[in-house]
Amino acid sequence: MKIHLHIAIAFLSLAAIPSMAKADPVDDLVTAEMKRGQVPGIAVGVIEHGVLRKVQGYGLANIELQAPVHPDTLFKAGATGMQFTAAGILLLAQDGKIDLDDPISKYLPALPRTWARVTIRQLLNHTSGVPATPSGDFQKEYTEAELLAIIGGQETNFKPGERWRFSYAGYVVMGFVIRKVTGENFATYLQKRLFAPAGMGRVRGIDELAIIPDRASGYEVRDGKLRNAEKISATANSTADGSLYLSVLDYAAWAQVMARKGILSPASWEKMAQPAQLRDGSRCGYGPGWYQDGGVWSHAGSWQGFQTFALRNPARDMTVVVLANGEAADAPTLGRRIAGLWQAGSNGAAPVAANDPHQIARVEALLDDLAANRVIPAKYADYAKVDLLEMVAQYAGTIAPLGARREVAVFATEKGCGGVVSRLRARYDGGALDLRLIETADGRVSSLDIVPVSAWGAPL
Repeated sequence: MKIHLHIAIAFLSLAAIPSMAKADPVDDLVTAEMKRGQVPGIAVGVIEHGVLRKVQGYGLANIELQAPVHPDTLFKAGATGMQFTAAGILLLAQDGKIDLDDPISKYLPALPRTWARVTIRQLLNHTSGVPATPSGDFQKEYTEAELLAIIGGQETNFKPGERWRFSYAGYVVMGFVIRKVTGENFATYLQKRLFAPAGMGRVRGIDELAIIPDRASGYEVRDGKLRNAEKISATANSTADGSLYLSVLDYAAWAQVMARKGILSPASWEKMAQPAQLRDGSRCGYGPGWYQDGGVWSHAGSWQGFQTFALRNPARDMTVVVLANGEAADAPTLGRRIAGLWQAGSNGAAPVAANDPHQIARVEALLDDLAANRVIPAKYADYAKVDLLEMVAQYAGTIAPLGARREVAVFATEKGCGGVVSRLRARYDGGALDLRLIETADGRVSSLDIVPVSAWGAPL
């Protein structure tokens, strides 16, 4: 395993004296989260100024084999891995092999005319208007041409650059661009250009049939009991929206690269730090591969019984990564709370002093519609029919089991990204939800993300 020397020394030092080590607040936070979410195993890394401050595995990577989690245990990255695809695209741009403002059709001419004005930059920043997901059968195998045809055959949501909305499909398509330009699968390309130079010795593309030491299993909770995650096709596990195996030691090496701004050129690092900009001039809190809020970069992933989260504070040169193999893990809250141990003031959140009653009423009605799987297109701005139906059905499955709604509150709000951007929480008898919402001037929903959160006051 290839890792940087001072990471290796820090890891070996920690491993050599377990009997002398005292329990610390990170251990307490992880243990509590594992108990709360029935999470078999978690790995955590904290890197500050390029130095590994904490790296540890907790619990089990595989329940049946009673195999423990180690710092080099491999977890599925999910969308947290989008940052690597974004970095790979920026590398192609600095090599002069692509231009970020090129239309995607220059590289993938088989796409329909509705994609003609979509640029690579817009795919990177989720301002392209392309479908949210490929909407294929996750149990079925497809060629890249077949999957591209499925994505291209779906209705787009809005004209490129007019709105912001998260899209897995956009990053899947960028994997096809990498194949077109380099002749290689995105994971193979990233291995050569990014992972190997960074000293990320274990990260690799997902291959369920390969024999891979230290690979964790993903677990779902059904009827209150853990079970193995549902199997999916090799196609669905090979796309550039985050189909990677990743360990916290791999991520520690990547954090070192970010700390010294290595591998990519200074101009490429600047591009990564630039938030998306819409045609109306407003900016959105997302740059290539990263949410960017209040100077802090972060991203979460959820895939096949795994929950992952990475947080980077460039000003403090601090990075936290959390990898978990239970679908009910609240990796973002755990990661932010761990960051709060190093960074004062980031360990909790509270509603704003004065909530807008009209916005609260709109959101309450919206949540009730979602819980009932009720689709009211007039409440949404520029959603394709399939995307809207799929989103409502997904959130119905999240909200309905929580029972009665008790409270909705606004935790943060600001103008931007083509409207008003709000963070809200909704409390139910069975748990709490975190909402990231963008509304147009007339109160319609232009973007909505809802995820369970482990506590009402969890940090944003």
